Amino acid sequence: MGGLLSGLALVVALSGWLLAPSSARAKLLAEEIELKVVLDARAPEMVETLERWVELNTGTWNREGLERFAKLFSASLSELGFAVTIEPGQEIGLPDRAASRSGPLVVARRPASPDAPEAPRFLLVGHCDTVFEPDSPFQEFRISPEDAGQALGPGVADMKGGLVVMLFALRALAETGDLDAAAWTVLLNADEEVGSPASRERIEAEARRANFGFVFEPARPNGAMIRSRRGIGQFRLQVVGVAAHAGNDHARGRSAIRELAEKVLRIEAMTDYTRGVTLNVGTIQAGTKRNIVPDHAEAWVDVRYDDAERGEEIRKQLEQLAAEVFVDGTQTRLWGALHRPPKPASEDTLHLLQQYEDVARELGFATPASLHAGGGTDGSLMSAVGLPTLDSIGVRGGKAHTEGEFVVLGSLPERAAIAAILLRRLSGGPLASVPAADP
Repeated sequence: MGGLLSGLALVVALSGWLLAPSSARAKLLAEEIELKVVLDARAPEMVETLERWVELNTGTWNREGLERFAKLFSASLSELGFAVTIEPGQEIGLPDRAASRSGPLVVARRPASPDAPEAPRFLLVGHCDTVFEPDSPFQEFRISPEDAGQALGPGVADMKGGLVVMLFALRALAETGDLDAAAWTVLLNADEEVGSPASRERIEAEARRANFGFVFEPARPNGAMIRSRRGIGQFRLQVVGVAAHAGNDHARGRSAIRELAEKVLRIEAMTDYTRGVTLNVGTIQAGTKRNIVPDHAEAWVDVRYDDAERGEEIRKQLEQLAAEVFVDGTQTRLWGALHRPPKPASEDTLHLLQQYEDVARELGFATPASLHAGGGTDGSLMSAVGLPTLDSIGVRGGKAHTEGEFVVLGSLPERAAIAAILLRRLSGGPLASVPAADP
């Protein structure tokens, strides 16, 4: 096993495990128990690593912070024998940030041993950007005042906690020699929180070359996994009107706000829960002064949909609505796309989920029913090109994207152990019901 534990320590660990309920040790091998014990012992180091990472701001638009984090993460992978490149950021392409570029993309590869010519190809994906920019008041890692078993901080669950799980699982597998049994690619992008516009093509290309995909997004606080996800679209309506003095020349004005308001009401009315479709006008910016007829107004719209056909239907409806005119003399421009496809519960992905849950149960952890989720991840992109993908194998946590974001600290070693054992099993067994990797 590569000397992770002394012989005496392993005997003690095995003896303790034999006292566990039979359901919790039904299939575990001694080597798998050893992985669990070692990762439990590294829990303090995992918490320390998470604290350092969380307190380095990596908001999507903080290029300096993202570049610093990319170097830190790359150095850790290099120590495990990965060949790592840090590729410069690309243009984001969002209309309100036309000149902005993403943070860097980390690409790390480790080939299988020459003795394993039929080795599976794993694609592990994570993101280092958060929704909290340097001007956010939420910057600090701290133990929850209500629950000492939880910690709060920006990205503590989404998804720096998941990156800690990934790194320590890989470290344990490296020490056991199990990394040699598979070919590994790790992708760390820095634009996931805005839909991965700069990294999408790269993620899809790598997914076509892999046999199994894993994304280290968080699970629910109780450990519930995500089996399927809704599709997501983002759109911007931009209305141009005619400015005029609100008192002396009101009739000459053409209110962009009124035109937008008419369209916002119709957009919100498109929501249909029975068909799995929701539209949310999340932000509006308009006008300049109370006493000026507004000549500009814009709104950002979030679209969620369960079925690809429904998503395309909504996109066309938005195009038609943008072309309609309710206030003569105004014009509306629509920008947007369905940027994350739905992630259905495919047979291959459900098989992976079952294997993950089997490992969790054998380790004695609860396995709540899996969920259909509204949030999107890069796992949706991977699944859409045919790769069996689990995308919630990070920490247990919740309240992401808020100042209450938290992680269950005990889930760091717990989830690292489940991931390490599952990856070990997949690397050593036959490739059943998975697509053949492209050359």
